[in-house]
Amino acid sequence: MFDYLKKILEQVREISQHVDDYKKLSPSGAMPAVAQVNKAVKLLKQNKKAEAEALLLEIMEVYPANEAVFRTLGYFYESEKDFEKAAIYFQKALNLNPIKKDLFMRLGFAQLSARLNEDARKTFERGKNVFKSDADIITGYGMALYRLERFEEARVEFVKAFAIDSHNMNALFLTATIDIMFGDYERAETRLSLLVKVAPGTAHLYEYAKLKKLKADYESAEALAKRAIDTNKNFLPAYLLLAEIYNAKFDVPKALEWIQKAEDNELYSASLYMARANIYMFQEDFASALESYKKVLEYEQDKSTDMKILICEILLGNLEGKETAVEALTFDVEQEENKEIKSVEYMLKGVWNYKTGNLIAAEENFRKALQITLKLPAVYYLLAKIYEADGDNYKTEKYFELTLEKTPHHLQAYKDFIEYYLKQENFTQARFKIKKALKLFPENPYFENLLFHTGFRLLNENSSDYNVKELLKLAEKLEKNSTFLYADEKNILLEKFKG
Repeated sequence: MFDYLKKILEQVREISQHVDDYKKLSPSGAMPAVAQVNKAVKLLKQNKKAEAEALLLEIMEVYPANEAVFRTLGYFYESEKDFEKAAIYFQKALNLNPIKKDLFMRLGFAQLSARLNEDARKTFERGKNVFKSDADIITGYGMALYRLERFEEARVEFVKAFAIDSHNMNALFLTATIDIMFGDYERAETRLSLLVKVAPGTAHLYEYAKLKKLKADYESAEALAKRAIDTNKNFLPAYLLLAEIYNAKFDVPKALEWIQKAEDNELYSASLYMARANIYMFQEDFASALESYKKVLEYEQDKSTDMKILICEILLGNLEGKETAVEALTFDVEQEENKEIKSVEYMLKGVWNYKTGNLIAAEENFRKALQITLKLPAVYYLLAKIYEADGDNYKTEKYFELTLEKTPHHLQAYKDFIEYYLKQENFTQARFKIKKALKLFPENPYFENLLFHTGFRLLNENSSDYNVKELLKLAEKLEKNSTFLYADEKNILLEKFKG
């Protein structure tokens, strides 16, 4: 979430904006320390960073009690994104001037950026004692509490900050994000709708779009995410959110189109290629997913990605030499604390078991994976196949249904589910599934042939001429396309119709 707060941190990262402050400190005949600081600032403006740093450190030795020297060193290390060092020097400056709000803010945000969250909490807490009822300090305190996962306390602080200063959009925004976390969508929407009216910035639009997606209002989510991109065409999270929205609507081409737009804008990152890989995995296009996961590794090394690559390779039938890798990546699965990684480890073990014929172990590992997360559509299909092989009709049907619920365009699942019903000679259910499949895959010869076949098998002595005519009409259509497979059944119908 703190990625969205860059605008808060930007104000403390630019050195050039402080030059005027030091000019005020350095009139004609200024003290030597101030003159030296100004010289360092001038070097920084000329991008002579090493010289400026050396000079500032030298001045610090000569004037160890000069706030301006420490403050400037803090500014310098901020600009270099060395936030731990920045915090050290802001702390020294604050020790010399313990009633300067700017130093509390800079020190606190430097500590947050360095992930020194407890230190940041203490800094902002001291700031609250000095600056009673200051909205900015209270907001910083809330951010530190948020980082420490003390979310309810953080929300209280953000609400306080906004009550003090109704122009404090950061506090309102952060309160809304916690509302969402706690499932209080209506209150979050009230806050975010206000934000996008009075301050329609990228982060506000994006967060509101995320909320609308959570509420399954995909049309509004799409519109808000596009507005976020209009405000900042390089804001990658909005592109990824649009891909998620279209994927949730089962519009895979549109989802991939937004991933491609991000790539066309050169927004290359691990998250971009991970999003593309996840879409392909959702569609069980394991070959395309494999290529995307490999791209992820070009930007970020991660055990989870290594496992997903291995899963794709195994599902594609590339088993040779994989057993050692599977064992190496999953040997400590029971001790793994990260739930996301743990679920992938169980899935990897299950996929290996499935492909090597150990269906009992495969079922156990798949079920363990689903106990952690339900967002593993491929697992539902594989469980359906396991239960079919085991002759468990109830679970076979249950998991085929779950597969089609999670991935409605799963062509192979439809085919296998229909074949399952045909083996059971349950032609009524098979025909029902065929009709559903044809709505998603119109003009598909495989399903149209089975529609004819099941219709033929369901005919009885009381069947109307209308049913016969419809079946013959379908047969003629398939014959014209040279895809008809049931000529003998058609001839029987013709005889029946003549009679």
